[in-house]
Amino acid sequence: MFERVKTKKKSHIAAEKLIEVIKNEGLKPGEKLPPERIIAEEMGLSRNTIREAIAALQVIGILETRHSQGNFIINPVNQNNFETLIALVFKNDEDPFSLIDARIAFEPGAAALSIQICTDKDIKELENHFERIRQALIEDDIDTYRSEDQLLHLAIAQSTRNMHIINTISSLVHAMNQPLFRSMKKSLPDIKLRDSRIKEHENIISAIKSRKEDQAFDTLKSHLIRSRERLLINGSV
Repeated sequence: MFERVKTKKKSHIAAEKLIEVIKNEGLKPGEKLPPERIIAEEMGLSRNTIREAIAALQVIGILETRHSQGNFIINPVNQNNFETLIALVFKNDEDPFSLIDARIAFEPGAAALSIQICTDKDIKELENHFERIRQALIEDDIDTYRSEDQLLHLAIAQSTRNMHIINTISSLVHAMNQPLFRSMKKSLPDIKLRDSRIKEHENIISAIKSRKEDQAFDTLKSHLIRSRERLLINGSV
């Protein structure tokens, strides 16, 4: 008879508040929002929460993030029921930062375990994925990069030959295709960060190829921690 009452995530509320501010202030397409750190301070929320809220507004077509410039309005908000669209974005209770945290908890251990089990054929497959990752980053090909990055992490899990590990990491990696996460990662970083991303993947492959467990654990953990940090870079101007 009675439906369960659901509470909204802070990022959901923040997204609605951002729309309200854009409406009340009469902001037009082409205008820029204040820096995310300022919005976070004025709303009394974390940067993570504001980053998710802005990603939601990107998904529904209100905002566009321009690297090293900030977040710009690209569509008026007084002609559509954006509150309903935002509710659809958050209906699965997605949380990109929790997803990264879960990967940090599981994947480094899988990389260390793979050292004991992986074959030369497994390592060759990892090297092939890395080469395609490197090329995609150089060519600014976000779709290929995203696909090959996921395949690389899945290949590391699969090289453990442990179905519990494979199923867990597969679930986490595939969850990266959720709309909020894809929006937050839709633009590649500048050349300096791009080179760092290539080097991080290269270090992971090198550690596994050298069969150094501690190094494999550390390099993969470091890569995921930096990936988490990079979610806050785009649009932070």
